[in-house]
Amino acid sequence: MSIALLIGVILFIAAVWMHIGMIRLAKRTVATSTPGSFNLSLAYLIVLASHLAVTGFFAIGFAGAAGLGLGGFEKEPVMSAMDLYYFPLINITTLGLGDIYPTGHLRALAGIESLTGFLLISCTAQFVFQTMSKQEK
Repeated sequence: MSIALLIGVILFIAAVWMHIGMIRLAKRTVATSTPGSFNLSLAYLIVLASHLAVTGFFAIGFAGAAGLGLGGFEKEPVMSAMDLYYFPLINITTLGLGDIYPTGHLRALAGIESLTGFLLISCTAQFVFQTMSKQEK
């Protein structure tokens, strides 16, 4: 379990670090925008790319942890590469549909991912609120 937690903490730090950098880039992009400009859309695409990249981090983390024998996934038929990306995408949004679920110590990693996703979605919501408020003025 300690290895799964270590992997989770490393992924958390990498995800937060990368997402904050992408938010900063998006803020610089939107700083020169006018209402309805392309820069605003570009800033939101940058933030979306950040979320998708973080999902990729966790997909790699889950695959690596499963490869180390820390757990697996309950799904029929066997997990594909798309499933390895789909599970973190659903989990990081805290949606958690339950059609694929982790077993063993991967459950701890899934919990850390959900907490990470909640934090990053909150940061993104704050960024969107700020930019929309500035656009109204």
